[in-house]
Amino acid sequence: MMSGTAGSPATRVFEMLQNSALDIPVAGTPTVGLVNDSTTIGGAARATGLPPRTIRFYEQAGLLPAAARSASGYRLYGAEDLRRLRLVSRARILGLPLTQVKTLADAAFEQSCGSFEQRLGGVIEDRLADIDRTLAELHALRTELEAVRDGLDPSRSSEQDCRPGTCSHCNFIDD
Repeated sequence: MMSGTAGSPATRVFEMLQNSALDIPVAGTPTVGLVNDSTTIGGAARATGLPPRTIRFYEQAGLLPAAARSASGYRLYGAEDLRRLRLVSRARILGLPLTQVKTLADAAFEQSCGSFEQRLGGVIEDRLADIDRTLAELHALRTELEAVRDGLDPSRSSEQDCRPGTCSHCNFIDD
C-alpha cells in the first residue's frame, strides 16, 4: 500500500509505474513505456487474461505478428496486438481450430466490419452445425449405452461356470 494522498505526486508516479512496462536496456537510459503505447508480455497477459506462455504460442503459430522488442529484448505489445489477442481468445473459446482463428484474425485487420461479420457469421453457422452433429452422435451413443445396460442380467449367478468370451449367453457380445 502506498502512503500519500490521492493525486499526490508519489501516488501518480506509483500508478504510472503500476500500469507501465519498464525497459532497462543493456546500455543507455532506462525508459518507462506506458500501457497505452505498449506493454510487456506480462501486461498483455493481465490485459487479456491469457497466460504469457499462450501468448508466445499464438505468436509462434502466426496468430499474432512477431512482437516488437524493447532495447533489452522484452516483447512489446500495442493496442492492436491486444485486440488481436482478445479476438483469438474468444474464437478459441468457441472451439474454432487455429487455422480458422488465424483466417478470422487476419480478416479482422484487413477487411471492412461488414465483410468480417459476414465471414464470422459463416464460421459460426459451420460451428453450430458441427455442434449439432456432435450432439446427435452423443445422443445415439447414449441410446446404445442404455440398450446395453438394459440388456444386462444382473440376476445371473456369478458362480456359473460360464465365461462371456466362450458362452453364448452374453448379451453384450451376442446381440
